[in-house]
Amino acid sequence: MTGMRIAEASKRSGLPSSTIRFYESEGLLGPANREPNGYRVYGEGDLARLAFLAGAKRLQLSLPEMRQLVAARESDVCVHVQHDMRAVVGGRLEQIEAQITELTRLADELRATQDRLSQEAPSGMCSDACACAAIGGGSTAEPVEPAPGVTVWTARAR
Repeated sequence: MTGMRIAEASKRSGLPSSTIRFYESEGLLGPANREPNGYRVYGEGDLARLAFLAGAKRLQLSLPEMRQLVAARESDVCVHVQHDMRAVVGGRLEQIEAQITELTRLADELRATQDRLSQEAPSGMCSDACACAAIGGGSTAEPVEPAPGVTVWTARAR
């Protein structure tokens, strides 16, 4: 049987072998042909699909988005595929830009807190007047809702 084993497919695609197996288990890559000894064997068509998936991964597309684009790419004419891809990539770009906005706001808040914490500490116990209050309650800033598509992680009490 001609083709390449998973290590070669991994090397040529830039994807780890574990990712290739994962994509296969998720149906993003068809089941690999097998040699008599059970080793997976991939062809040039598989490598083209892996290159496409590697590009989607670099763009941080979700599995459902990858599935949608793989299905469109395999079953439709280019103009429709391009339309679908433009919509998916545009949505991802909006999410990334919202995250950048949120991260910029957070960086500004951290700089202001760091500046405040760089001041000389008063003697005695912490109070609302000392720099320590910059974290957890001494701020007069209004809470800000995250932009759509931005995930905010919060700590939960145990």
